[in-house]
Amino acid sequence: MNSFKGKKILLCVTGSIAAFKTCELIRILKKEGANIQVMMSSSAEKFIGSSTFAALSGEKVLTNLFPNSPIGGLEHIEMAFEIDLIVVVPATANIICKVASGIADDIISTTLSVCEQPLLFAPAMNNRMWSNQATQNAINQLKKMGKIVMEPEDGQLASLHTGKGRLPAIKSIIFEIRKLFDYPQPLKNKNILVTAGPTRENIDPVRFISNRSSGKMGYAIAHESYKMGGNVILISGPTSLNIPTGVNSINVENANEMHNQVLKYCNDADYIFMTAAISDYKIKNFSKFKIKKNKNNISINLKKNPDILKSLNGKTKAKIIAFALETNNGKNNALIKLKNKNADFIVLNYANEDGAGFESDTNRVTVFSKNKTFINLKKDRKDRISNKLIKFVLKNK
Repeated sequence: MNSFKGKKILLCVTGSIAAFKTCELIRILKKEGANIQVMMSSSAEKFIGSSTFAALSGEKVLTNLFPNSPIGGLEHIEMAFEIDLIVVVPATANIICKVASGIADDIISTTLSVCEQPLLFAPAMNNRMWSNQATQNAINQLKKMGKIVMEPEDGQLASLHTGKGRLPAIKSIIFEIRKLFDYPQPLKNKNILVTAGPTRENIDPVRFISNRSSGKMGYAIAHESYKMGGNVILISGPTSLNIPTGVNSINVENANEMHNQVLKYCNDADYIFMTAAISDYKIKNFSKFKIKKNKNNISINLKKNPDILKSLNGKTKAKIIAFALETNNGKNNALIKLKNKNADFIVLNYANEDGAGFESDTNRVTVFSKNKTFINLKKDRKDRISNKLIKFVLKNK
């Protein structure tokens, strides 16, 4: 049974006598199809050699924040974005307290400080360390952060004391890993259409009208929709972003191209997120040749582009999530747009607010539904905002 086939697991080993038990965990995970990358703290190497884990995992073991022969990039940072799950086993009181406090002073704590993947701690320590108030406070903090901390077992400890602190049984750790890989899939078998980025309207062969949209919000929504099980089509204007894993992408240049692609796929969509910053106007008379600088003043005549959002009326049964980027009177303008465009939801944010709107990695939004419900999402990274937005839409559909 390859229940972990293709899954990438980072296994962090910290300094406990129970480190040798991790060998059996690796053997089982490998047998069930997982790809294992082992990372060891310096104290863990005092209990078991890295060559053992290299042989079992088939991969180089990461042991040093600053290796003697560093390669391009920082391996611990790269690992934090390439894996599906992180398991810390055995997890000492030291690493538990470090992560809870945001300390990043070695290869493991630094990696855990940047990762967003599911994180499982399997503790092993002296019973008094486990019951220490600082350790318990750290465990409570980790749980508030959404991390999973297993309960250690009762029994005889390496210190010859008896109490709670033994590493959980390997089969118990495997069980917790299986639960974590059973991700909620609320969008399974649903078709998600996302528009993102700016559009460009050519003035002449070398100039165009556009805006400052980076596409980050739309790309984040596409990625989060895929993680929730959705079949995602991303229709994107020109950006410098990488296409999210698992997402089908279509590149467009101008509003007419965006319009055609949206109409092509809207009929099969279950949810449509209209995050693209589409130019309202295009050039009335495009010049086939570069316009020369031979006048002090020049006028450009514009004409309206199609209203893509409004054109969806009657053409799809999908739930439509519109976006309103405002600079003032935001709530009123957003609610007017929600009604006039016949959308199901509208997401309001502000272009003139620090850390929100165009080009930022973060956002702060208010989501309104046509059913009069709403939610304020405080400033956060756009992937987290996207996750909360999708959950709100699903809850209030």
